[in-house]
Amino acid sequence: MHIVSRHAEWKHTRALIRSVLVASLSLILAAPSPVQAAPTTNELWRDTIDRVSKGEFDQAMESIRNIDTDDASILQVRTWLEEYEAKQAARRELNRADFEKYVGYAKARIEREEFSLALGWALWALDTAEDKDAFLSTQWLLDLVNDSLVKAEKVRREDEWRQAWRIYSQLASLYEREPRYEKLEREALTHLRLEGMFGENSHWDERIRKVRWGDAKKALKEIDRVYVQPADFRRIAESGLEQMLLLADSKSARELEEFKGLADEADRNDFKARVQKRLDRVRSAAHLDLDVCVEHFWRVVKDINPQTVRLPKELIVSELMRGALDPLDDFTTIIWPSATEEFDKHTRGDFVGVGISITKNRADEIEVVTPLDGGPAYRQGIQAGDIITDVDGKSLKGFSINKVVETITGDRGTPVTLTIRRDKESIDFDLVRENVKIQSVKGYRRDPVDEERWDHWLDRDRRIGYIRMTNFARNTFDDVQETLSELVGVKGLILDLRGNPGGLLDSAWNVASLFLKRGDVVVSTKGRIEDDNHTFRANITGSYADFPLIILVDDRSASASEIVSGTIRDNGRGTVVGERTFGKFSVQNLVTLSRSGAKLKVTTAAYYLPNGDSLHRGPTSETWGVMPAISVPLVNKERVKVWQMRREADLLGPPKATAKTADAGSEDEEGEEADKSEEADETEEDGEEKTAVADADSDKEDDEESKLPPLDQPDENDRPKIDLQLDTALLLLRVALIGEHNPTLAVAEA
Repeated sequence: MHIVSRHAEWKHTRALIRSVLVASLSLILAAPSPVQAAPTTNELWRDTIDRVSKGEFDQAMESIRNIDTDDASILQVRTWLEEYEAKQAARRELNRADFEKYVGYAKARIEREEFSLALGWALWALDTAEDKDAFLSTQWLLDLVNDSLVKAEKVRREDEWRQAWRIYSQLASLYEREPRYEKLEREALTHLRLEGMFGENSHWDERIRKVRWGDAKKALKEIDRVYVQPADFRRIAESGLEQMLLLADSKSARELEEFKGLADEADRNDFKARVQKRLDRVRSAAHLDLDVCVEHFWRVVKDINPQTVRLPKELIVSELMRGALDPLDDFTTIIWPSATEEFDKHTRGDFVGVGISITKNRADEIEVVTPLDGGPAYRQGIQAGDIITDVDGKSLKGFSINKVVETITGDRGTPVTLTIRRDKESIDFDLVRENVKIQSVKGYRRDPVDEERWDHWLDRDRRIGYIRMTNFARNTFDDVQETLSELVGVKGLILDLRGNPGGLLDSAWNVASLFLKRGDVVVSTKGRIEDDNHTFRANITGSYADFPLIILVDDRSASASEIVSGTIRDNGRGTVVGERTFGKFSVQNLVTLSRSGAKLKVTTAAYYLPNGDSLHRGPTSETWGVMPAISVPLVNKERVKVWQMRREADLLGPPKATAKTADAGSEDEEGEEADKSEEADETEEDGEEKTAVADADSDKEDDEESKLPPLDQPDENDRPKIDLQLDTALLLLRVALIGEHNPTLAVAEA
């Protein structure tokens, strides 16, 4: 009994304790949280500065809006951020409206079974889509792809290679990681190239001048010796022989008067059968070395061709090697003697000529893009938009762009007369050829006092400088150094490498060293042979290593541009802004093949950034290129506006209405894109290009319009002339400099 009572008492006590604990816990849970102190003005200010430096502009806007003050620095930064946000909001609305419009246009073309036009509008829709992956997997687009492939196969059988190429190139642009579309595009492009090569007044024989079998054989031996990885000579032989079959099937080649053997059906079939027999042997081989590959090629040159179609030996060698090098990377190529002079001028940085940049316009006329600074053409008054009709009294009608270049250039001190059509007037300009410097370092605008000079101040009051580099030539480092010495008191710098396709390693190494500490790693190279393994360190004490630096890049910034932007990023020296770069992390060396002037440009090594990455874009690469710390992607229309702004800044003398300033969507009447190189020292060749450089500037951004897909109706470029990538860089520097000068604010805290 006693025990039971004690037990009951304990149960009662335990229940009482539990109820007290529950009540206490309830009170604790119900109690208000401690009041968190509102951030101070200085905390909000420092957060704003930090957010801007990371490109978090929306969050920075939130912070600065919560600062209640009349401080001039805060008000200025708030104004800049509000203006920036207004631009972003406006472009988002324009992108959304364009996307809906382009999807509607594409679907309307599908209904009419105009598949190529539908693909063109689909490309525009992809450009403006918020979620690109979701767009690419929509069912209507997948159905369009299947219908387009059926259409392409049909026009292929009808030798309508331009239509086939347009479909394949659009598919390759829509689905960049799909290798089969790229392969089909290249095949169609080969047929198109051959059509252009053997067309009327094409001067095909000039392009193969001094092509020799001995040079081709030596090139293959050098590839075996120094190529960045062991070359697959089975694939090389296969591709070279396949090129022979494509040549034999070229309709334009068969129609050429000089190629009677190719026009003879029996001879052509005999040629194809014998080449095919060798091709079958190559394909069945498990392995094939250099000597066997050379033997197959030599038999085509020495026996099969002379005994059947009897094409010029130079043509057979040239086409064999074009096919043979195709399985290698895009940057290994033979520069035949007819192209060496143009190649050399781009890497040298100067040349002998009259100093003009030219293009072929839509009327197939030779149009002046701009005279070059200080050249004979500029001094004599040749203007942008002038049409060159004759050289030394000889008409240029039907001339290829390379032929025009060869005609205008010549020995130093020799005279040349250009006949110019300006409006309805014909004017003769008597010029004397001289050494002309290619200007690879430019500013934001022309100096208002002396238009041959550039103004490199982007914000003079805040001492923010701007340098635009169009390529890395031999004179680039000296020009950058001279420009920096003129920017007295510079406190921040924007180095604009957008559209810069690269150039010389030494030039990039020296330019990067200006902004680093002595001994900092700039880049490393690794190849198959010991001579290609190097580590390049900053070789000078950087004179400009202590102010904020921003590097602007885009998807056409390649090679040397990626070295400079990558090393600045990896060494923590500056901020990279813009879009992911092209992804060319390979080293090319020039090998002279013979006294004829033929050269082999061969990839011998890969670049490695200071962090150990080699971000080359290969066929199966998942990652490539230098990723910007702050991404500012542009759509096509915005890129065209930026291109127009740069073109207008580049122009010397009075601008002409005929100078190309077309809106987005404009292109040549056939809708053909240019087959452009991503390499600064690559030569223009083979007639597929609609724009080339004569006496000129290696800046290839002039072709920006031709990258746009074909449209079947006008699409007004309603984008304002705003360079948002440059605006972003300027905002970053302005806020960083104010933050450095005002790390805290002398304001009364509430």
